[in-house]
Amino acid sequence: MRTYPVWHLAHEGEYGDLLDALLSGRRLGLDELDTGPEGLHRPELLTDLDRGAQRIERAVRQDETIVVYGDYDVDGVSSTALLLDFLEHVKARGHALLPDRRTDGYGLKPPGVRKALDLGADLMVTVDNGISAGEALELARDEGLDVVVIDHHRQNEELPPAHSIINPNRLDCDYPFKGLAGVGVTFKVVQRLSESLLESGERRRYLNDLLDLVALGTVADMVPLLDENRILVRHGLKAVERSARPGLQELRIAARCPRGRVDSTAVAFYLGPRLNVAGRLEKPDLALDLLRTRDHEEGRLLAGRLNELNLRRQQLQREGVREARSLVSEDQLERERLLCVLGEEWDLGVIGLIASDLSETFWRPAVVLTDVQRDGSYVGSARSIPGYDMNDGLRHCSRFLTRYGGHAGAAGFSLPAEAFEEFRASLIDHAGTELTPEHLEAHLEIDLELQPGDIDMRTVEVQRRLEPFGQENRMPLFLTRGLELVSRTRVGKEGEHLKVAFQAGGVRPGVWWHQGALARDLETGQRLDVAYELSEDTFNGMGTVQMVIRDMDPSPGCESGPAPAGSVSSAVLDAEVP
Repeated sequence: MRTYPVWHLAHEGEYGDLLDALLSGRRLGLDELDTGPEGLHRPELLTDLDRGAQRIERAVRQDETIVVYGDYDVDGVSSTALLLDFLEHVKARGHALLPDRRTDGYGLKPPGVRKALDLGADLMVTVDNGISAGEALELARDEGLDVVVIDHHRQNEELPPAHSIINPNRLDCDYPFKGLAGVGVTFKVVQRLSESLLESGERRRYLNDLLDLVALGTVADMVPLLDENRILVRHGLKAVERSARPGLQELRIAARCPRGRVDSTAVAFYLGPRLNVAGRLEKPDLALDLLRTRDHEEGRLLAGRLNELNLRRQQLQREGVREARSLVSEDQLERERLLCVLGEEWDLGVIGLIASDLSETFWRPAVVLTDVQRDGSYVGSARSIPGYDMNDGLRHCSRFLTRYGGHAGAAGFSLPAEAFEEFRASLIDHAGTELTPEHLEAHLEIDLELQPGDIDMRTVEVQRRLEPFGQENRMPLFLTRGLELVSRTRVGKEGEHLKVAFQAGGVRPGVWWHQGALARDLETGQRLDVAYELSEDTFNGMGTVQMVIRDMDPSPGCESGPAPAGSVSSAVLDAEVP
């Protein structure tokens, strides 16, 4: 039954103050919980920011045509929407170009520069891309077109010949926080521009109203929700709640986003996937239009279209995951510490999702490629686990690649079809030298052992002090041992989920997503050690606590009788690999 071989407890033993115990295992201090805008770093600490902002300001004041070149994911679309919003607000001439995932691929390329020139561009600004666009930026330079690059991806080669490159991850930048999303860097540029282009009286209000876009892009791009990202997202989620953008309001309705307060879960699971699906299956302009429309009817139609596309994406993802899993053999898992699979028909828009599934299911880095374009090249997407930097792995194999880029945990690339086998062997060899058998043991990071009497809404309120949750600040995960199972049943259209209830100072309901088949292995009255998150269930209009189960195991020597007392004696609890 247990799915994670290792449960690791961050806080051992009993706890006094629950908040202090939760903070003890995190890169988050008590003084950071309520930090406001004063905790943001000064924009001018970004290398080239002043130079880039001055060029954009000059273009605004001289009525030049500014073309913004974005990306097809939520971060790229929200970055584009944010900069266009500002340019429109200051009555500048701004246009947007977004790449098509299938015909353009990721990042600025020479055809994108030519499109900008066709629009009469006097200045081009890239957002969420550009750090690796050497060929395109050489063309722009030759054509006399200034380009300001606003990006956050790693610098993997020499800086391209742009007018200015604003990126906390360029090698010569000493900006104190490297985790900004593309939309966060774009917001920094607008902050700086607003000092000279907006009246002081409206500046604060206007910048606050942009934070909904910052929250969308930051949460969806899965950057660390620490440091100033925490500040931007915490205030940005409140901006989503009150947002006057008709498209965003309609998307919340179409996605059946829970009413009331908006948290990072709502962005990650309801809004983000529907904004992302535009660039996955059609054109990202759909999502950009939704974020920029001033008309509720247009917003409703666009939200409905994105909802339909998301259903199609889910089906493509299910089919791709099923096929990809079938390509992974036991022998392969024994021999290789990185998975690399190729599909003939997998849609470009879902290969990253397939890679995520393989990585989580088999707990190792996963690389998924597709030949769907039938043009002599393969396009790939990669996801990793702690302990292996995927961007470094691709850099090691860069001699086989036509392009690549990304982060430690996720990256994308393309390569000639004839180079696939050599690339695959080289990357697997590299992972084999970097990863140890311990890295490949799936482990569950648990905050602490929670007493049964604390499984209630009081604990939910305490953990809300730590919000927003996301990368490097995950939702608290608790362990309670010896809970008595009161009921279990399968739920969902196909019985794919498991609904349970435990006796814990009252009956406490719980759900374990995608584990409906386990219902036949459980018996009422059975005692179980349960690892779970706590959430508020508002389904019936009343806020009640719900356990969201991540793992569980029969309590050793405690099939009946009272729950065992005392605390866990070891920080690591090992189990047999299922």
